[in-house]
Amino acid sequence: NAEYMGAIVDDSQRKSVDEYVQKARAEGNEVYQACATIPEGKGIFYPPTLITHVNTTSTVVQEEIFGPVLAAYSFRTPKEAIALANNTRYGLASSVWTENVSLALEVALSIKAGTCWSNGHNMFDAAAGFGGYRESGFGRDGGKECLFEYSKPSWMPRARPQLSDAPLT
Repeated sequence: NAEYMGAIVDDSQRKSVDEYVQKARAEGNEVYQACATIPEGKGIFYPPTLITHVNTTSTVVQEEIFGPVLAAYSFRTPKEAIALANNTRYGLASSVWTENVSLALEVALSIKAGTCWSNGHNMFDAAAGFGGYRESGFGRDGGKECLFEYSKPSWMPRARPQLSDAPLT
């Protein structure tokens, strides 16, 4: 449904997403693409894609794809799921899906990502900061967190240049 599927930024990004999906096929992963109708008209779209039978060294697991692609693999325990989630150099966002809310909160706190949703994805609150972790970005956008880069507590001394530091010529 076009109402819930966002467009890709441009055709070069769509090609990049498709290259990742084709590489997943070449690596022996199973690729499932929705038979949903791609929206016509304005925007560039790629079909929602699920990739299974991946492992921790699969390209689609190790790279940020920035498209409607989900690489899924199984785990036996919450501890193993956390280890798998944190086994990346990226950390923009994550989702925890479970019927057990207490477990979801515990796991979410253990995942090293800028944002972690529970039983949903891509739900933003303008009052909450958003940003990446590790190679997915620095700092925060939105919320009071973004202001911390531009402010100091009133008790912290303000940096003032010393006259002796400046050459007087």
